[in-house]
Amino acid sequence: MRNYENACAKFYSNLKLQPFQMNSFEFRKDYFSDALLFKKIQSNWNIKKDYLKQSQKENRELIITDINFKIVFASKNISRINGYQPQEIVGKSPVVFQGKATSDATKQKIKAAINDLKPFKEVILNYKKNGETYWCEIEAYPMFDKNGDFQNYIALEKIAS
Repeated sequence: MRNYENACAKFYSNLKLQPFQMNSFEFRKDYFSDALLFKKIQSNWNIKKDYLKQSQKENRELIITDINFKIVFASKNISRINGYQPQEIVGKSPVVFQGKATSDATKQKIKAAINDLKPFKEVILNYKKNGETYWCEIEAYPMFDKNGDFQNYIALEKIAS
């Protein structure tokens, strides 16, 4: 047994191992669980752009709605901007983020783009889970399948500057 321990000590002392913080691992785990769900949703689209990677590169959050405009995906870090965990908003309409002070004109512009299945980019006053307001920049795109049928809306969101 002693020889084994000595061999292990010698082997590991020659490795160039770098410690890492556990939260780094948690971030990667969240990314991969997001990536798996995103790929499953994206499998029906005629365009295979990696919006998840784009959202992380641009420090944006990702929300995907279905044909009934109910949220089917929210990136794990959505709570950074609005306080909601993904599981709290999946199944709900993005209207959950709007409130009394949200501009009716902006809501109408977004609604018109959605009704016409067009991309849009707007800044809207949204509400956090705790009731505080924040300006949210939304860049959204309709996604279609190979037959041209509407499947999802995908929105890249961030705090507006």
